[in-house]
Amino acid sequence: MNYKVIDSKFDKLLLNIKEHFSNEKNITLFQKRNTIKIVNFKDIDYVVKSFKIPHLLNQIVYNFFRDSKAKRSYENSIKLLDLDINTPKPIGFIEFSTSLLFKNSYYVSEFFDYEFEIRAVFKDKEFENREQILKEFTQFTYELHQKGVYHIDYSPGNILVKKRDDSYLFYIIDVNRMQFLEFDIDLRMKSMAKLTSNAADNALLLENYTGISKIEKNSLKEKQDLYLKKQKEYLENKKRLKKIKG
Repeated sequence: MNYKVIDSKFDKLLLNIKEHFSNEKNITLFQKRNTIKIVNFKDIDYVVKSFKIPHLLNQIVYNFFRDSKAKRSYENSIKLLDLDINTPKPIGFIEFSTSLLFKNSYYVSEFFDYEFEIRAVFKDKEFENREQILKEFTQFTYELHQKGVYHIDYSPGNILVKKRDDSYLFYIIDVNRMQFLEFDIDLRMKSMAKLTSNAADNALLLENYTGISKIEKNSLKEKQDLYLKKQKEYLENKKRLKKIKG
């Protein structure tokens, strides 16, 4: 067992995480490959993500050669906060393994009471203050790029939004797959390719990004078209494989 917490007052929460996580009173937020629940500890709600046990080869890889998704979630969250980028405050992570094989792991963060995901804005053309939200969201995305944050799963469900006064705050989640590097034009547009397939919305994002970044629009448009095409092909191939597998 290996664990780390941001403050020792959370030791009991992490060391007894399996018991806390299995409590029937928990609210399940997501349950598929991994499971996410709201867990109450000392009358405060936390979000706990349980990562499923990897297949056999990866049990060896994670045990000896690679950091777990829970550990990466924790460490990346700390890096983001150090860069003044919003993400729910990390509490800690814990890993369980045998002498040879990695088993399961848990990542714990503060519960963040957001108002909506950016997905809702892309889906609803009549969403209140839609144009303002997307403009501020583009600014947030540009700041991520300027700070060298490449969120590999930068998709609409991983961006939470909360209104503050007359503006909006954006928080990123599901941060275990992340790199910190210098952005060129390719990476800027590649990082935005999973946000929406709607042509009008992509045109708006491009217009906003051009105005903020001062990068030549045609250069950005060429890269945007390239990575939107690749994303479309990826989704079509994924869908085709599902049909083949039945």
